[in-house]
Amino acid sequence: MEQHTPTLIEHQDDETTKSHSRGRYIKDSGHRIQNIAKEHGLDALISETKTETPPLERALQRERKRREQRQKNLESIIRLAHKSCKNETAGDPDQDWLYRFFDMAQDIHNSSMQRLWAQVLKREVTNPGSTSMKALQVLKDMTPKEAQILQKSAAIACSFGQDSSRKLFVGMRAHNGIFTFGKRDTTITLSLGSFQLPYSSLLVLIELGLLHATELASGEIGQESALPFHYQGKNLSLQAMSKGIHLLYYRFSPTGNELCKLLGNKLNQQYYDQMIALLGQKFMIHTDATGSIHHTV
Repeated sequence: MEQHTPTLIEHQDDETTKSHSRGRYIKDSGHRIQNIAKEHGLDALISETKTETPPLERALQRERKRREQRQKNLESIIRLAHKSCKNETAGDPDQDWLYRFFDMAQDIHNSSMQRLWAQVLKREVTNPGSTSMKALQVLKDMTPKEAQILQKSAAIACSFGQDSSRKLFVGMRAHNGIFTFGKRDTTITLSLGSFQLPYSSLLVLIELGLLHATELASGEIGQESALPFHYQGKNLSLQAMSKGIHLLYYRFSPTGNELCKLLGNKLNQQYYDQMIALLGQKFMIHTDATGSIHHTV
């Protein structure tokens, strides 16, 4: 998996932070709308002080202010992208892609989201063609709260087998054997809600088109050879201890996979420990650094 500094999405948006830092609390909706209108030059008909400025001139002033802000947004994103560079080998982004990027990125005001867009630009410079137009559009329409959900899911995403696309591993299904009373199959699962990713968050990702809606099961994991398993930069191999074991997971869409890569590797230690404990019930686990991991169950 690729290694780079993870992009962090802050919990609180910029406007809320600014408002609290100034001690400015709007008491009611009317005052809040008036405050918004004044900030955006749209308060001519609700202001206590009547203006003599013609509507066209007011519109031009507002458009000038908007253009200035858009310029500041792009300059901020360029600065963040440049700051993150470490003399990597670079290429030339497609010009159509670059113009589309600027058209979308100019309206990104939130500082956390600007860092994400800066990562998009840097990635396109170091690996042209890595971020699709579709991914840019999804990112443009994404709120900071939705980006936080994507960040949490990206931090527990893995891949296994020969398929490098990212997945949310949620558990296993195993055959109990012909001499076992009761159910022939046993299902062992991880609760994603324990890692601040309840099912409602999965629905957000599904609605955004970043995660496929159906929980999937892998084919039966053979005992003959170890299964490669990758999690946030850690390379494992799983050796099945019995027949009839299947991994359960949700698959990210191609666009979701692109955006997960942008966020980088950020290991969730609690999830990793529980995942290893669960896998250890049915697999011998080997790491690329420490050899075997043994669990008593």
